[in-house]
Amino acid sequence: MSSKNIKAPYECMELKEYKLSDFVPEFSEFRQFDDLSRFGCENIEDNLIRLEKRGKIHFQNRVAICPSCKSHHAVKNGVYERKLIFLRIGEQICTVQKYKCKKCGKVFYSDLSSIVYPNSNITLPVIDCIENLYQIYGAGLHKIRFDLKQQHNIEISHQSIENILLNSNYEFNYETRSYSGYYLFDSLWVKINGEWNYILALFDVKLNTLVSIKLVDSEDSKTIYQFLNESLRNQEKKSIGTDLKHEYREAIDKLKVKHHFCKFHVKQAINKRFKDYFDKNQLKEEEFEELIDLKKHIFKILDAENLNDAKNLRKRLFERKFPQNTFTIKIVDKFIIPYFQKLTNHLENKNIPSTNNKIENIFQKIFPKHIKRTMKIEQGLLSRFMLKLNYWNIKNEKEKNHTSF
Repeated sequence: MSSKNIKAPYECMELKEYKLSDFVPEFSEFRQFDDLSRFGCENIEDNLIRLEKRGKIHFQNRVAICPSCKSHHAVKNGVYERKLIFLRIGEQICTVQKYKCKKCGKVFYSDLSSIVYPNSNITLPVIDCIENLYQIYGAGLHKIRFDLKQQHNIEISHQSIENILLNSNYEFNYETRSYSGYYLFDSLWVKINGEWNYILALFDVKLNTLVSIKLVDSEDSKTIYQFLNESLRNQEKKSIGTDLKHEYREAIDKLKVKHHFCKFHVKQAINKRFKDYFDKNQLKEEEFEELIDLKKHIFKILDAENLNDAKNLRKRLFERKFPQNTFTIKIVDKFIIPYFQKLTNHLENKNIPSTNNKIENIFQKIFPKHIKRTMKIEQGLLSRFMLKLNYWNIKNEKEKNHTSF
């Protein structure tokens, strides 16, 4: 008898490639990591197994350990249903394996702590997604809710999203907790339920991030001193840069740390004083020109490239003839001369920044004006602030580790 090769028709072949786990649910624990990621379970711990039984997601422990007596001798004791919200697949009714300890008789359940918080039905990947949407894009509650529905098939209320943001627990967490010694200090005005409050913030120039914050209802010198003293305990204290508020000067002088003024704020203050003086007084053209020359000379001192140039310009300031009145005395004799060192510390040490631009920039990126006026409670303000700061720090680490060619 002659043998013949018979080819199977293409029409009868299934598109799906079946696996053993499709017929025996217990083998689904051997599925690959990327398979779990499709169901929002990529952070599942090794001892928790995700199965599919009767069309439902089922969770059980690989090794059941009694939480009471720590015995490994337990038997299955039925299941209970639990509604969970997953990333990508939305709300699902899941079954969770129950166990009974053979040693102490306690009934316990499979440990789901790696994917969901106790007494919650929103899984951790969904919480991470909500926090990322806020800290990266600054999205509002209703925008986050819309994005979850459109992109991830998740339907939750805006109040649930608010509760997740309120309970976020990001904190400052540096491995060394050792600061550079070069700091900038400023306060951010924020409105909570219609009342103005202040976020005191200390910025490390070398780490390029905030290292300490505190929400207070007053920015008097005593409060500022206590904040700085607590934040810098057992840390190097080489210099602190601020704007011109006298409360800052009093606190830092008491702390006995080198203090330097922000050049931008100094110029801004001098410009404003000259403008106000010109607006309030009718001056002769000659006197007006003399005062303009005086302002330019002061700006040359502030813009000097090194300390010797600044000292020479200060010496020439003494020799110049300019109108002697209350205004010029207040500018020159009561500000430029007595605070000359605070104005030029950055020329003596290049590690000291000339302006507070870095801390001003981080304030604008983390808490712009349209946000800092809308907070209702202290917890909401701080949790949102820290979430945005977390994203800033992530970006900062990537930039420091980036190598340009």
